[in-house]
Amino acid sequence: MFIGRKLVYLFGLVLIIIFLSAFQTVFWFQLLGQLAPPLLWLCVINYVILARREPQSLVLVYLLAIAASSLSSISIGVFLTVIFIYFWIVVLFKDNFYIESLSYFILLNLGGSFLFHVLFYCTSRLLESNPTQILFFDRLTQVLLTPLFSIPLYWLLKKWEKYTKAPEIYMDTARYEYE
Repeated sequence: MFIGRKLVYLFGLVLIIIFLSAFQTVFWFQLLGQLAPPLLWLCVINYVILARREPQSLVLVYLLAIAASSLSSISIGVFLTVIFIYFWIVVLFKDNFYIESLSYFILLNLGGSFLFHVLFYCTSRLLESNPTQILFFDRLTQVLLTPLFSIPLYWLLKKWEKYTKAPEIYMDTARYEYE
C-alpha cells in the first residue's frame, strides 16, 4: 500500500508538471499574447527540492525536468545540465538558510527563476553552437511573474501531498543526529 501511495504521488507530480508546462507554452499565449509566461514548472521543482532530502529529491527533480523538457525548446542536454547545477545551488542554500514558510518559497522562486536564466544563458553559451539570446525583458517578466504564481502552486502542492498522504520530509534537526 505504501508503494502505491508513492506511485500515485509521483505520477501526480509528473502530470502536474506536464499540465503546467503545457499551460505556460500553449494556453498562456492564447490568453495574454506575447507576454512571457512564468516558469510554473520551476515552482514545482523548487517545492520538491525543499520538501525532500537530496537523494530522493534529485531523482524526482530529474524525472520532473525530463517531463517539463518535453514541452520546451531547450535541448535536453543543456536543460538537464542547468537543472543539475541549479539543484545543487538550491540545496546548498537550503542547507544553510531554511525556514518552512510560504514567504521563503516565494523568495526561492524569485531568486531561483533569476538563477535559472543565468545558468541557462551561461550553459547555452558554453555547450551550444547556436546559443540563446539575452531577451532581457522576457526573462525579467518571467523572473517577476514566477513568484506571483508560486503562491497558488504552493497551496496546490501542499494539498496534493496531504491528499496522497506523502510524507513531508523537511529540513529539521533530526537530519543532523547521525552526523
